[in-house]
Order: sequence, then C-alpha cells, then structure tokens
Amino acid sequence: MSMQEYEQESQEKPERSEYQAGYVGSYEIEQQKIYPYGGQTQGSTLHIVAITLSSIGFFFAVAGIVGSAIVLQAAGTESFGNLTQTLQIGGVIGLLGSLFAMLAFIAIFVVAVVMLRSMALRRGYRRSSSRGKI
Repeated sequence: MSMQEYEQESQEKPERSEYQAGYVGSYEIEQQKIYPYGGQTQGSTLHIVAITLSSIGFFFAVAGIVGSAIVLQAAGTESFGNLTQTLQIGGVIGLLGSLFAMLAFIAIFVVAVVMLRSMALRRGYRRSSSRGKI
C-alpha cells in the first residue's frame, strides 16, 4: 500500500463518519419530534399527586363528619344551656361543609383516575386481558 493510497483512504473515512454522525443525529432529532418524552411524566405525576391528595382530603372530610355528629349529639343533650343553639348551628355547618368537601374530593379522585387511565391507553400501555381465554 502506497503512501498516497493511505492518505486518500484516511481522508475518506472522516467524511463517511461525519456523514454517518450527521445521519444518526438527525434521526435522533426526528425521533424526539415524533415522540417527545418531556411532558408525559409531568402529566402522570400531576394526576398521581391529585389522587394522593384527594384521598387524604377524603379522610379529613370523614373525620369532619364524625366530629360534626359528635357536636350535634352533644348539643342535643341540653347540658350547655345557652350554647345549645350555637352548637347545633355549628354542627350543621360543619356537617354540610364536610359533606361537600367529601363530594369534591371524590370527584377529583375519579377525574384524576380516568385521565390517568386514558393517558395510559393513548400511550399504548394496554392491559392484556385474560378474559375469554381458556
């Protein structure tokens, strides 16, 4: 192999590798344009946080309902004199507030679960169903 052939071959190799590098780089850019990964995890995380917080809020609403029931029961014994009517009004307001809060937390939970499931279906994470197979 002569020196000229070696120089010519070494000059061709970088051109091929630059061409291949450019092709691979453009392919990766196209893949990211078609399948962006950045926003998918953020949406899922938001739904999971909403599910978690609404579950916690649901239990606080149940605790509020129990607390209001205790206050209403204590107000019915008439051992508080002039405070009986005030306790009854406070108990009813607490009970209604806790009921509405519980309904809101249930609605948030259901919407978040449905949205998370629909996002999973759109991405193609379908569950393989074993129903109908023997």
